[in-house]
Amino acid sequence: MSLVLLLQLFAAVCPMKLAVPGTTGLAAVARLPSAEAMRLNGEGKRLYRLERWVEAQERYRAALAADPDFLGAQLNLACALSRQSHYAEAADEAARLIRQAYVPWSREVVEAADLGILQDRVDWAKIETARAQAAVAWGKRVHDGVLFVARTKPPVNVDSEGVLVLGLAQEIFAWIPETGRYFQLTAEDGRVLAFARSADGTRVAYLLAGKLVRLPGQAASLRGLSVRVLDIPTMSQTKAVAIPGDIRRVRLCFASRPELSVTDSLGTTTGFRMAGDTLEPATAISPPAREDSVVLSGLGVEARNRRSGRTACRFDLSARKDADGIWRIQVSRPGMISFPLDAKYGAGLSGLPFPSDTSRHPRTAQAAGGNQP
Repeated sequence: MSLVLLLQLFAAVCPMKLAVPGTTGLAAVARLPSAEAMRLNGEGKRLYRLERWVEAQERYRAALAADPDFLGAQLNLACALSRQSHYAEAADEAARLIRQAYVPWSREVVEAADLGILQDRVDWAKIETARAQAAVAWGKRVHDGVLFVARTKPPVNVDSEGVLVLGLAQEIFAWIPETGRYFQLTAEDGRVLAFARSADGTRVAYLLAGKLVRLPGQAASLRGLSVRVLDIPTMSQTKAVAIPGDIRRVRLCFASRPELSVTDSLGTTTGFRMAGDTLEPATAISPPAREDSVVLSGLGVEARNRRSGRTACRFDLSARKDADGIWRIQVSRPGMISFPLDAKYGAGLSGLPFPSDTSRHPRTAQAAGGNQP
């Protein structure tokens, strides 16, 4: 049976709870590699530090054989080949990784110290070509997806008073209902707080974290916020534009361009529109529309529900806490058993409430990625 026919059959039972085998994307937001793959990758890293490049390479290949979705081992393999001066092979492995998972691994490849030597060689052209092609392919795949914010690891507790760093490990993801696969859209070191999508679905404006200010007897405020726009078809981004001052509340919507209604710590509300890489004051902004705007405050983003606008695959999305106190996005449809999106550390449709008790989040080893040997 052809892949096209298989996808047509899967679409008939859309949305898919489990990832369709053989399709592009990740099976979950934060999936741990198999124990055997992690063991082999760990051995490879130990050998790498001893400069036993060939043996390290063998372990990384074995880790990939044990778990083909272990993308950290793929980068480590490229680095091991580079250290052996096998530059063409290193570039091939790096390009393969970028095509498989453009975000965040395109950035990881560019920033990998042990691949830096490739940037001065002709082999780097393979990587640049892969980045350009993968960006377009990634944009096409995620355009029709359900966008949401998810945590890639347990967040830092922000219960105490003072000036607190918002280490929430949050990025924007897309879920493809027809295949059950996940695609990461941002690589902002976990600083994404909230987003609003343009009416045509081609762009996303999102707020990036700074710090949470909690002082005795005062309402919580946000400091060091910024806003950025992602163009989905090209996967290109504008510069992050700073929102000045301490902010009690900000509403973000995306009309013809991103608009913000910002309430400062004194209770004064000011309107802004994005104009290129700056914010310009706006005396009048678009009226609130719950479906295309998001409100961020010192408590985070309020949980919300949404209905899919798809013709062939309709379903409802709702945000609720599970038995462990973790926010989940629940997918439901008449005649179908509901299920949560596979985001083990929490997810929300436009953002999440700030964590109040991280002790209830599951803890896992953080050595799984192995971004650099």
